[in-house]
Amino acid sequence: MTLTDGERARLAGLAALMVPGGAGMPGWAGLGLEGAAVDHVLATEPRWGPPMRRFLAQQGPARSLAELEALAQADPDGFRALGVVVANAWFMDPRVRAAIGYPGQEARDSSTGLTPACESLVAEVAARGPVFRPA
Repeated sequence: MTLTDGERARLAGLAALMVPGGAGMPGWAGLGLEGAAVDHVLATEPRWGPPMRRFLAQQGPARSLAELEALAQADPDGFRALGVVVANAWFMDPRVRAAIGYPGQEARDSSTGLTPACESLVAEVAARGPVFRPA
């Protein structure tokens, strides 16, 4: 799915309201995510495209969170789709991942066993033992 320049501009404006940044976190504005990053999200999960495009096509200003909320009330499913696309594109950006201290998915060698940190995460479940429920 290819967005038009107008859709990308509208998305950029709405996403800047949704993800303003601050306190060391990058906001949407200036990251340029409405291009390749959004395309990647939509290629991965194209079902978000049609409701998001419908939302972007709504008439009316969105210069404030109140105006964005009014648009969201008119099309909650479209707003949900926009939110998913914006959040995924934002978290995929390396600058955002660096700001939150997340390097992304990593391949780890599990043949040596769990680290103490990982062991502490599963200790309570392991101590409880298996729990089965009839289907």
